[in-house]
Amino acid sequence: MPEKFIVSIPVKPYVKRFLSINFGDPADFTTDPDTNRFFLNLLKKPNTSRDKQYPEQICTYTETAEVFISQHDFYRYGWELTRTDIVAFGKRFEDRAKCLMRSFVGVYVAMGMPPFISIARFQEKFQFDENSWQYETIKKDFYRNGMKEPLDFNGEIFNKIEKIVLHNLYELGTISKRAKKEYEATE
Repeated sequence: MPEKFIVSIPVKPYVKRFLSINFGDPADFTTDPDTNRFFLNLLKKPNTSRDKQYPEQICTYTETAEVFISQHDFYRYGWELTRTDIVAFGKRFEDRAKCLMRSFVGVYVAMGMPPFISIARFQEKFQFDENSWQYETIKKDFYRNGMKEPLDFNGEIFNKIEKIVLHNLYELGTISKRAKKEYEATE
């Protein structure tokens, strides 16, 4: 069996937790071809010309994520990421983690749960403790970028049910195509 190597990458604590949820610890990207390709491209084509743009940003990365690479990839692509590529790696998974958070907290809030309970529930469900992703940080991000308008779940559910019933009644011949269109137009 070919040997596996590990690449260590500085990341923010919640990114490390997100990676361990989705890919294990150490992360194994081979289960997701798109992510694996992205990561191998960072190893393959490092860009050192812009490294001066991010000298202090790396310092905010307090955790280290580990990623498996195969022996083949190790020799073909390399084993290091430049500072620019570390930032690109972190940004990709920060965006994904924030999307996960905004989705869950947004649904909880839309269902009528207060934001502080929604955030606490998200943290508990995905084991983002205060050390990995602080409540205040999540709250600020959600208020800036989360759902702006609450959803009307009851209205949406009834609209879906009505469409199903209208479709079934039309299929059975109970109502005509014209009547179905007329009923659908009143939504």
